[in-house]
Amino acid sequence: MAGKHARGVAAEARPVLAATSELGESPLWSETIGLRWLDVPGQRLHTLGPDGKYSCVALSALTTAVELGPGAELLAVTTSGFGWLDPATGHVEQFADVVAEPVTMNDGGIDPKGRCWAGSAVRDGSRRGALYRLDGTEVTTHLDKLSMSNGIDWSPDGRVLYHVDSTAGTVIAWAFDLGSGEVGQPRLLCQVPSETGLPDGLTVDANGDIWLAVWGSGEVWRLDPKTGQTTAIVDVPTECPTSCAFGGPDLSTLYITTARNEGEPGGGLLYAADVPAVGRHPHRFSGGA
Repeated sequence: MAGKHARGVAAEARPVLAATSELGESPLWSETIGLRWLDVPGQRLHTLGPDGKYSCVALSALTTAVELGPGAELLAVTTSGFGWLDPATGHVEQFADVVAEPVTMNDGGIDPKGRCWAGSAVRDGSRRGALYRLDGTEVTTHLDKLSMSNGIDWSPDGRVLYHVDSTAGTVIAWAFDLGSGEVGQPRLLCQVPSETGLPDGLTVDANGDIWLAVWGSGEVWRLDPKTGQTTAIVDVPTECPTSCAFGGPDLSTLYITTARNEGEPGGGLLYAADVPAVGRHPHRFSGGA
């Protein structure tokens, strides 16, 4: 891509193992469990332990994102709401209904106070998507008129919420009141040109920089949180990276999920890159079952 090397290639991503996904999503690191990620349409939860042991379990419900729960269970964002996921059996028990077809839930994240935020998406060009906050079992709508709510994370001090609307091509930095959980004024951080790709999942490192998977570009971009400029790039040897998360014993490995792309080898694999950054441990959902 023109201009790529002028912005600096931070790393080359490498495949981690042979297991593939039709649509890999929601990488989630845990010190004790290792890395978990989803194959959304395949209804599978992948796990790669700290010792390198791989396992996979079939899920009882279509799940679009997973987050750490208060205990052993994972908080699951399903296509229609929220549930508890037993990672040993793959059973998903929904406890909150939020949307109905043709609107579906999509990506999610946990804020520093333990509240879950997840957005919905539509694929018909309308703007019926929204961003929801889950406190315990209570669901509140905070943003609406979205097309495809996607990646979400917070600045290290919790005062900025970064949120992607993929179809609009935007990464928005929202003022965030950590105490109340209210969303304030928006600031356009980054507009990804449609000819380049679509912004997808993201994660924020310990320094506050944003790492954004750009679907269609074969890249993960590091964005400056003040200017939105791309300061470094991770090359991914397949066209459609979907999300990323830091992991490994020192949180310096960037794991990247991808989607299968017809006719292109390497799509759907999990990748890893050693980057000049350190991540943060993910927050746990504080709500009770």
